[in-house]
Parts: sequence; structure tokens; C-alpha cells
Amino acid sequence: MGAAAVAAAAAVAAAVVFGLSSGGMRDQLSQAQASSQQVAAVLTARDATMMTGAVRGGGSVTIVMSHSMRELVFTAAALHALPASRGYELWLIGPAGDRAVIMLPPARHGMTGPVVASGLRPGDHLALTAEPASDDAHPAGHPTTSTMLDVVL
Repeated sequence: MGAAAVAAAAAVAAAVVFGLSSGGMRDQLSQAQASSQQVAAVLTARDATMMTGAVRGGGSVTIVMSHSMRELVFTAAALHALPASRGYELWLIGPAGDRAVIMLPPARHGMTGPVVASGLRPGDHLALTAEPASDDAHPAGHPTTSTMLDVVL
């Protein structure tokens, strides 16, 4: 195979790799834009209300909630660092039962979130727990550890 053929094959391979990686980046950008739009919608809702609270064990949370949208935006600062085998999880706990919302992403520069919790129902409480970091289902749909934060919504 001549040098020109090798160069052409390398150029084709590079184009394929670039095409695949730019498709993945485009998907990530689309997801980030959708998330930002969802956060902005809650923050600018007519009935948006903000609450702050302390977390047992250290840290604080800020919640902006819209009852009309049945959503809230959750952020946290300076949460106590957990071992790699555990992570923080948000729960909605209410008359209709306990519902896991989301495992929080790892903190960046001491800040966690923002994350959006959807499906708020009358009488719900927002709870923050430390759970095993695996994606396994929770037994009977209940948090496995004590609640570190309980906010009446």
C-alpha cells in the first residue's frame, strides 16, 4: 500500500471518529439545553417560591418550587462528602407513597445541582438521603437511610 493510500485511509478514519464524537457532543449539548430550559421555566414561574434549609451533617440546600408546574429546582452547597460507595438521593415522600426522584450528581466546587424534581403532589415532603451508589431498586420503594433533610412542600 502506498503512502497516499495510507494517508487517505487515515483521513477517512479520522473523519469517522470526528463524526461519531461530534454526534455525541451534539446530544450532550441538546440535553444540557433542555435541562437549562426546564430549570429556567421553574425559576421564572409566576408562583415560584424559594426556600433554603440546613442539612443534618453539614451543608445547605436551596429549593425553588412551582406548584402550578408541579416541579422544583434543587441545589445544594457544602454537603458532607460521602464515600464512593454512597451518594445523595432526593425523594418525594407523601400520602401517595415514597418516590425516588434522582441520585444527585457529584459536587463540583462544593455545589450540587441544579436538578429538577417533577411530579409534586399535595402533601409531599422533599427528603435528602445517603444511599448506596448502585442503580439497584430500593426495597419496597423506601429510602434505605435516615432522612438528612425534610422540607414540607
